[in-house]
Amino acid sequence: MNVNEVKLYGEQDLAQGRESARREGVRTVLCALPFAVLAVAAFVLRIEPLCVAGVMVCGGLVILRFDLRVSPQLRYNKYLREVRSGLTRRTAGALVRVSTDLVYEEGVYFREVILNIYEDMAEEGERRFLLDSAGSIPEEWIGRDVAVVSHGNYILEMRVMEGDDGRD
Repeated sequence: MNVNEVKLYGEQDLAQGRESARREGVRTVLCALPFAVLAVAAFVLRIEPLCVAGVMVCGGLVILRFDLRVSPQLRYNKYLREVRSGLTRRTAGALVRVSTDLVYEEGVYFREVILNIYEDMAEEGERRFLLDSAGSIPEEWIGRDVAVVSHGNYILEMRVMEGDDGRD
């Protein structure tokens, strides 16, 4: 990949996301399985307190793991499918800043990227884009003219425009 180009969301990201969601689902089942077996054994042996405890712990583990590990991965996979299959647009302008703080939108964490599309750098020319928290933009790109390919305001690709050496 070119040093003057940042590309996000390839086919390998989709495959990796599916595999990660599958792996987390299997781990969730494996964590809950001993308690489910305990609940079934206690039910067969008619040990009510042990059966209730096994069901509660099994259910609690499934809910906790699903909420903390599986659900975020499923939301991220949905986001990946949407941005890869939707309409895109190109925007050119000067890269003003890249936020270090994370923003949570639609179940995914992003960093804000501000681009100014006006030649005179007027404030009303600023456009807000969102960069996946896993992606990064080199610091030396700030102040340079860049071209952004986006889906909505989600950055799919960014590159430094030809002929821009970063000097005024």
